[in-house]
Amino acid sequence: MPHNRPTAFSRLATTICAFTALGAIGVASAQDVPRSFVASPGIYKVVAQNDEYRVIEVTWKPGQRDEFHSHPASGIYYLSSCSLRWFYPDGGTRDFSYIPQGSAFVQRAVPSHAMENTGSSECKLIMFEPK
Repeated sequence: MPHNRPTAFSRLATTICAFTALGAIGVASAQDVPRSFVASPGIYKVVAQNDEYRVIEVTWKPGQRDEFHSHPASGIYYLSSCSLRWFYPDGGTRDFSYIPQGSAFVQRAVPSHAMENTGSSECKLIMFEPK
């Protein structure tokens, strides 16, 4: 029997939509803050690129938090299971207690935010972004 409880996927999708909406109304657009690999190069590493796209390897150690940054519309693939806390520019937060390994998302542009690994192991993912 199906259930209507929110999943990590639906909560993450809702948050991504909320970030997109904030950018659309000008609260914190993606142009206001640096891209992830510029803001936190120790976490976001460009591993391949061409004239159109970047492939970014992302690794947060347990308890590690990145700097406020933005993303263009992009794709994400989780190489490990992750527990993450999103930080909003207004001081608010939102926790995602479990995103399973193998999860994949396509997201709209995400304006200013920061992330922290709240889990006990490394959180690893790959991002595919246009330049």
